[in-house]
Amino acid sequence: MSRLLFYRQFACNPHYNMAVDEWLFDRARSAPGSLFIRLYSWARGAITFGVNQDMERAFDSSQLNGTPVIRRITGGRALYHDCSELTYSIAVNLSGWRGREWATDRSSFYRTVAEALAEFVTVMGKDAGYCRRSTESNSHSDFFHKAACFASVSRYEVLAESGKIVASAARQMGDTIVQHGSIKLDGVAYHPALYYPVVDGLSHSVGLQPLSGPRWELASDIFPNVLSRHLGIDLRRGEFDLRESAELDSRAKLVCGTALRQRILLNS
Repeated sequence: MSRLLFYRQFACNPHYNMAVDEWLFDRARSAPGSLFIRLYSWARGAITFGVNQDMERAFDSSQLNGTPVIRRITGGRALYHDCSELTYSIAVNLSGWRGREWATDRSSFYRTVAEALAEFVTVMGKDAGYCRRSTESNSHSDFFHKAACFASVSRYEVLAESGKIVASAARQMGDTIVQHGSIKLDGVAYHPALYYPVVDGLSHSVGLQPLSGPRWELASDIFPNVLSRHLGIDLRRGEFDLRESAELDSRAKLVCGTALRQRILLNS
């Protein structure tokens, strides 16, 4: 596998989506200097929740109505991914990028990604910037475990005039970081299983239209170019070969079978 790749995957199964992000994180951990970027969307709606969230408070299981739920390997809170959403992920092994400002520490990395995401959202038609500090509500345990992800803003998350427009979550092991997040260009989809407190700037929508083919093509052309420029890299389009595809299918089955549990990464 090359160590500097961009993957684009349209309308994938929810368990597969989380499996690919886990798999890329694992690959990056074993390859110093690797950097994998992915843009993807969802074939059906799903709820993901943070690795450290209390499942009993993260969502109301009586209101799921068949919606799949998956515990992420990253932090953050519960989030409904609907079919109008763009989602990104980045897996990077910082040990091979010494001398780059964005690789100095994880804060520098998160800030650089936030700047790139804000530019991407702006180019896609929503004037945006990023948050310099987390909202006070994030420090309260009950709010963290119970509130939906778009109910507050964390440092380096992206804001538009309507409020938070990109929600991100991350995990670091050694020198390797995986960060992924939801880009809600058309609004935050409502789901009855999630708790939406009254918060200034929070809005949610119903009846959002699935991501269209032309908009997907535009986004998947712009996204790698913006990230490449901010990181100062040259990305190559990635495709999974037969062996990698088999590994991903196997990982997706594991995610499906252990969806609510904390999963052990392969290189742990």
